[in-house]
This record gives sequence, structure tokens and C-alpha cells, in this order.
Amino acid sequence: MSDHRADKLGEYWDVYNAQKERTGRTHQRGQQLQPGDYHLVTNGLIFNSKGDVLLQQRAFDKLSHPGIWTADTGGAVLVGETSQQALVRELSEELGLAVSADELVFIETLRYTDWIEDWYAIRLPDQPVTFQLQTAEVVAVRWVSFAEALANNTANGFDDNDLLHTAKARLF
Repeated sequence: MSDHRADKLGEYWDVYNAQKERTGRTHQRGQQLQPGDYHLVTNGLIFNSKGDVLLQQRAFDKLSHPGIWTADTGGAVLVGETSQQALVRELSEELGLAVSADELVFIETLRYTDWIEDWYAIRLPDQPVTFQLQTAEVVAVRWVSFAEALANNTANGFDDNDLLHTAKARLF
């Protein structure tokens, strides 16, 4: 039986240093990291062939940003995974999308207090896409124009507009 809960507090992450190198230690989600330790997060920005952006509404019981509409999808990188492997897993789990790591276009790496984020762009093929939402994570999706995606990010307080611009430039 698979676990469909959001915010899986029992999952384990590799511990990284500031240079994004694995330290050989692991960390259980929900516990505090030591100073100088980081965990890795992966995020993707999804475009269709027309340049529209997929917005997703986060589940209302998520620990961070419940119910918010956002252009990014992703999550924590689990022990032994690369950020690409984790994003492929997250896209499958949360949206029912089957993509390969080869389809991910790297955007950039960002560092924060105790986590590092790898950002990717994904351009879905021309055929219609059917989403199978993991409602513990995502309750709704919709395609919006690039301009609407930028306005949404500004309205929800996320500072992803530079990432969206870079993603679009690398895909189109």
C-alpha cells in the first residue's frame, strides 16, 4: 500500500555541505539540521508546447503555503536520489506525469539557510495531457499564459519570476 499523505515527516534525506556534496550522513525530515548542513530540494516549472505554464493549487493541509496556486512542483530529494530522479518521482506521484530525467532542463541551484534547491524546466509534448493528482499534495491544476503565471507569482509572494523567465528562454 502506498503512502498518500502530504508532508511525510518520516522520510530520510541525505545531508549535504554548502558545496552540494553529500556528507555521508542522513537526516529525518522534521528534525533540525546542524549548522552548515543542508538538505536538497528539487523543483520543476512545467510548460506546454504553446508556452503556457502549469499552475497547481497546493493541498489545504500542507505545512507550507496551504491552498496557494504556484507554478512550481517538486519536493525533497530522498536518500540516494539525485535531484533529477527526485523530480521525475515527484512529477509521477503528484501529477501522474511520466517524464524522463533527459527531458529536464536545468535552470539553476539556489541556497538557503538549511536547504539547497535545484530548479528545472520541463516542456511537455504536443499531445493532450491527462493529470492524475495526488490530492494530498495538489488539489487542482490549470494552464495559464506566461503573463498570468508571472502575475500569480507576484500575487502569492513567491519570487519565481526570474526562474520562469530563464525556464522559458531555455525551452523556447
